[in-house]
Amino acid sequence: MTTWRDTTSEHVQSDLDRLLNTVLPFADEMLRKHGEFYPYGAAITREGEEQVFAADTGETDDPNPSEVLTSLVNGMSAEANDLRAAALVSDVTSEKTDAIMVHLEHADSMAITVVLPYRFADEDAAASDLEYEDMAATPAEALIWRRSLC
Repeated sequence: MTTWRDTTSEHVQSDLDRLLNTVLPFADEMLRKHGEFYPYGAAITREGEEQVFAADTGETDDPNPSEVLTSLVNGMSAEANDLRAAALVSDVTSEKTDAIMVHLEHADSMAITVVLPYRFADEDAAASDLEYEDMAATPAEALIWRRSLC
């Protein structure tokens, strides 16, 4: 089976792996402490520095995650010329599972979504009893660099 790594340059793979390794520990920490988290982002600048993105939720105590994500996309898109790679991280829930979803995108025409399913070992246990399943990556539509990826 062909994966995104088979058709992606080494420098793009390196940037996306770096971002994934940057954003996942914070998601894990928030899940263990609070059982959930609001969307956030991270990027690698053209100069190779890491930058963290958070949406301004104003004075709202419980902002809508979809609105937070939209704000992040808009903010990162506005800075796209200064970035070479970006990650948007969300806590998602479906009928089947809860998961950390990471949208990874590179200025060199690459976008994938990585999903890391999780569950708490015991509904009554502390949030620190977190278990992860296998991570899966699928092609995605560009959000930050919205040009055609073909």
